[in-house]
Amino acid sequence: MKNTNLEILQTENENLKRENQQFVQQLKQLNERLEESDAFKSHFLSNISNEIINPFTSILGISQNILSLGANEISQIHAMTTLIYSEAFDLDFQLRNIFAAAKIESGEITLEVVPTHIEVFMSDILNNLRKKAEKRALVFNSDFHFSEQTFATDPEKLRMIVVNLLMNAITFSEQKNCIQIVATSSENGFSLSINNIGKPIPEKDLKVIFDRFKKLDTSINSVNIGHGLGLSIIKDYLDLMKGTITVESSAEKGTTFTLVLPPLENEHDNLLMDDEMLFNSSNSELF
Repeated sequence: MKNTNLEILQTENENLKRENQQFVQQLKQLNERLEESDAFKSHFLSNISNEIINPFTSILGISQNILSLGANEISQIHAMTTLIYSEAFDLDFQLRNIFAAAKIESGEITLEVVPTHIEVFMSDILNNLRKKAEKRALVFNSDFHFSEQTFATDPEKLRMIVVNLLMNAITFSEQKNCIQIVATSSENGFSLSINNIGKPIPEKDLKVIFDRFKKLDTSINSVNIGHGLGLSIIKDYLDLMKGTITVESSAEKGTTFTLVLPPLENEHDNLLMDDEMLFNSSNSELF
């Protein structure tokens, strides 16, 4: 009987040791993740200041130069105005991502579902980003198949998703290349695939690419909003909208992000389908 009790105690002790070792290992992994996240947050905040301050400084400097030009120097004024637009575009993109991430962190995101004219919606985004692509000698090759012209979704959040994916494609494409954009819609939903040719994403990074405050480019002077913040926003928005996203990357075929979204239902069942109510992008927006 004593031997039996001793064996039971030894077994329980061994089990407790194993559980304790597993618990300690989990704590170590959690601590490593927290340290990694805190380190990147500090790095991110210090670098993002430059990402915001530099465009502001450029805009102020260029504007001052324009004021000093004469009325007969219209070509120089036009060139400087183009630079101002480019800097303002980048700043707008950065700030929208930061504000979106802040709302997600605070739990203040809700869906605003309206019927969206999907072809107009997609064309408008491509037109707004075309100059950005052309600066790197990139061309958009779009292939749209919309059996349903209107799609019930949150257009502002879908716009953030699509713009972030395209900005990533522009940033990480090799120059003088083509970015392939394939979009389809039906009564079952909307799908979008964006492919760019560039340096492939390592297999190990594909598992963490959508993590908040996880960046793939570790260079001290580079903070890429797409891989550091934009993709996590995309994932959070898609989770809210019951959508999915996958990524494939290889040296031969490039990198392809594919998202699938179902049509959303309005909680109050009050979607209006009149042409005047269809969501079209405001011309006042930079993207």
